[in-house]
Amino acid sequence: MALKDDLTNKISSYFNEPYEIEETKLIPGTDYSKLTFGNKALVSELAFMFADIRNSSELHSTYGFKTAARIYQSFHDITVRVVESQEGKVRAFDGDRVMGVFAGDYKCSNAATAAMKIKWAVENILNSELTTPIKVGMGVDYGNTLITKVGKGRDSNNNDLVWIGKACNYASHLSGYGKNQTILTTRAYNKIAIKKSSKGEEMWTKSQLTLKDNTVIDVYKSNWGWVIN
Repeated sequence: MALKDDLTNKISSYFNEPYEIEETKLIPGTDYSKLTFGNKALVSELAFMFADIRNSSELHSTYGFKTAARIYQSFHDITVRVVESQEGKVRAFDGDRVMGVFAGDYKCSNAATAAMKIKWAVENILNSELTTPIKVGMGVDYGNTLITKVGKGRDSNNNDLVWIGKACNYASHLSGYGKNQTILTTRAYNKIAIKKSSKGEEMWTKSQLTLKDNTVIDVYKSNWGWVIN
């Protein structure tokens, strides 16, 4: 079959065949059996935590390629281990950025705690190896999310999951505004249990952000890290 015919038939099937949506409480991976190519999706209420290295485009010029690679490797290792320690799953790597996904009753608290632990680990472990410290930004939001599989069937190198909803988008945007900060949407902040330190100090400051589309939203920012023992 010619490529044009192949594409036409495939796109037509997406838009004309029924769409099957099933609720889940799990955080699926690309190998989850209920997510196959075609008009199938899962829906769940999830929290998202994005961690982003600030000014990452300058890493190779500052450190050289080998040290830049070491920084990326170290950063990704930190984020995966921390997210998993908070009952989350890493579901996307994008060079200088990682997406953690959290489910369950404590998803927002777990996401916020993971963000603060990543900040602490970068500042106190990773940066101890560097002459010029790196900075990270973290964003957290939660909400209903549609999850579907994209790419090419029967090709393990060309498929991924897409997470559709405001929560994923907002968490991603917020991570880009943080400068060694964790930033939460108001709805995520209202769900977390960790609002004061053990000494009763306020850990979050209410603020406003203007997003790229000129939408103004209320957020809560924290400069706190969470000590890892």
